[in-house]
Amino acid sequence: MSARQQFVAKNGRAQVSVDGQIPVSLQQLLFGNDDSDDGKQLDADRLAERYQACMKKAICAMSIGGRYVALAYESRFMLLEWGQADGRGDCQLVSLGNDAAMADEAITALYCMDIYTPQPQRRGAGSVCVVAGYSSGYMRVFSAHGHLLTAHQFHPQPLIRIRLRMPLPDTSRQRMTAGESEEMNLTFQDGTMASVDGRSLYLALRLCLSEAADDSAGPMFQYKKWAFDLHTPRVSDAVSFGPAMRDPLAQLAKHEHTSSPHVAEATARFLVAPYHGDAAFGVFATSEDAAAAVSAVAVAGKMAARVTGAVLSMAKSYFRRSTALSESGQSTPSRTDAGTRVPCVMAVRDSPRKVLSIALSPESYALAALTDSLGRVMVVDLESCEVVDMLKGLRGSQCAWMESTESDKEQCVFVVVYAARRGVVEVYGLGAEGQLQASVSVGQGWTLVQGPTQPLGGSLVVETAGSERRATQPVPATCVLLGNNGRIARISA
Repeated sequence: MSARQQFVAKNGRAQVSVDGQIPVSLQQLLFGNDDSDDGKQLDADRLAERYQACMKKAICAMSIGGRYVALAYESRFMLLEWGQADGRGDCQLVSLGNDAAMADEAITALYCMDIYTPQPQRRGAGSVCVVAGYSSGYMRVFSAHGHLLTAHQFHPQPLIRIRLRMPLPDTSRQRMTAGESEEMNLTFQDGTMASVDGRSLYLALRLCLSEAADDSAGPMFQYKKWAFDLHTPRVSDAVSFGPAMRDPLAQLAKHEHTSSPHVAEATARFLVAPYHGDAAFGVFATSEDAAAAVSAVAVAGKMAARVTGAVLSMAKSYFRRSTALSESGQSTPSRTDAGTRVPCVMAVRDSPRKVLSIALSPESYALAALTDSLGRVMVVDLESCEVVDMLKGLRGSQCAWMESTESDKEQCVFVVVYAARRGVVEVYGLGAEGQLQASVSVGQGWTLVQGPTQPLGGSLVVETAGSERRATQPVPATCVLLGNNGRIARISA
């Protein structure tokens, strides 16, 4: 077990605790053998250098709370369990996989996805899936034990981001906002986005995990495909932040403060960072609905809003009929379809500034942190579509979000920035306290990893004792640091 190490801010308001380690033996499984080009075995120092270089290129994702960590390198992926008992210690191997269909196919995006399970005693590795995106455009979903559950190529371009967007609950009745559903958003390198309906995906994966799906038919998802009105063949990042608010009072306030009336009436809104061109980022919105793929799950997914055993039994028959639907001409759109084109309603042009990445806050805050090429971090209010804060002196930084609850205060949200060049983790408050809260020196060679706050299926309605409630409530947002040497550290404030 690795020795525990702790870094604390001078003002004591934040700390970084190195609690875990990925053993060298597991790194060897992921990164390959330890032979050099001339066939000779590498010594310990050169081996450590090689693994550090590989870890720097690896893609990392974690589950809710960080119990499970997924790593991908080239065409291989690995699922690890971190700190089963006390949340610290060496990581344990859960599964190792390599399902590349082509010799040059590599994993380009990764998501460690928790799946809502009604029975608490069944939660664990069985309720976690690894979602991998490939350079071929394929999305493949694996069980925790490395079994391929489903594979779909929604678009023939490299898949660069995988995100799960959850609807806001109606706090008065603990239900999701009317007309909204969970969705998994897949961002492709050319800017195309596929939004997979969360209900149909949840139902399909539940059937696969319970071995109830008919293998001859295969699970099919309801999804929509979007294409942005760009003048560049590539994007750095793109996110979906859902439809505009439907509350009349909120809409009135938005008409007064939103920069564009097109955003206030939109049924779908996106934040896009073009790789080329003079725009740093743009807001794309439309009030027209995209054509949804016709599939068996599109019907069964409507029933999945209520999580019952009867739903899964009934849905099984729908899956078995999916082949017949495809043969009758009601198949899903071709993966080469361009998608529904979404216009740009506003753009920030500040050449040579280019946005490099977008980090979405928990849904209730409706914020996004954007890193750019000039060493700034812009905080954007997604409802007003305005930059509300700008953090400077952070060239080459990485961003994530974290929530903290103090004993005498309400829950607060912070922007966590890892300034890689300076080797410093900085925690910024928002609103009236929009300033640097703490700075922790941790050294170079880390990657900041954001953890999800809700499982797939978490917004569905469940019935208990004659009453209805949302399946789960969001957990506080957390983030961790993964070191090039295999160390894992938690950040707290």
